[in-house]
Amino acid sequence: MCVQNYVAMDFSANVLLAAGASPAMVNAEEEANDFTKISSALSINVGTALTPHWIRAMIFSADAANEHGKPWCLDPVGVGATPHRTKTCVELMEKKPTVVRGNASEIMALTAACKVEVPEGLKAGGGKGVDSTAGSDEAIPAAIALARAYGSVVAVSGAVDVITDGKKKVSISNGTEMLTKITAAGCSLSCLCAAYCAVCPMALDATAAAFAHFTVAADEAMTMDEVKGPGTLRVHLLDQLHLLDPKTVNEKLRIEICDV
Repeated sequence: MCVQNYVAMDFSANVLLAAGASPAMVNAEEEANDFTKISSALSINVGTALTPHWIRAMIFSADAANEHGKPWCLDPVGVGATPHRTKTCVELMEKKPTVVRGNASEIMALTAACKVEVPEGLKAGGGKGVDSTAGSDEAIPAAIALARAYGSVVAVSGAVDVITDGKKKVSISNGTEMLTKITAAGCSLSCLCAAYCAVCPMALDATAAAFAHFTVAADEAMTMDEVKGPGTLRVHLLDQLHLLDPKTVNEKLRIEICDV
């Protein structure tokens, strides 16, 4: 189940279907609790979902996920941009998401907003709206500290994707810069993380697998002559998410794992 923003609903649903999941976009507070109970996992995205009834839907579904042992992923879109958005993200963090996925600026801003101490010192994220102006490597100390403080897996999207549970760090170097030109690419990846958590109880492994599937699919799409820009990449990314097999992922995946 996805409490998803208007901009990202269509693409996120198609990404999930292409990857083999069964999406449901649920935003009504009246059914958020009940729908979460019958779902295998939950994804919450704050993008355009910041009106009172939508916030209540997010809170109700997060509570239901925790009550019924369902994994859930938080995408703190644009956290730090406004006080209202930041306050909502901090409230959702208090619900202890299984996974938090964002760009570098979002993860750094969220860590600061949650008043999590970062031993290495926390740089300002400097986000531009929902876009990042920091590299994923700059957010590593914040991601590790946030993961340790909340017991969540924290995933930072960037040129090199970084995923950590506060004990181990996974770095994935697949993907293409052109993904930043596709609206809802990151939002749909958060949904995919939730879907993988539904079938793999080890959240770090599940999140890494979701990133691997998504980024290798993007790489495969970029090899096609038909892909001329973001529009054609969007279409062929969906095709590759559907067609990709484990053998190709294993062969093409560029991954490093280390202790932190």
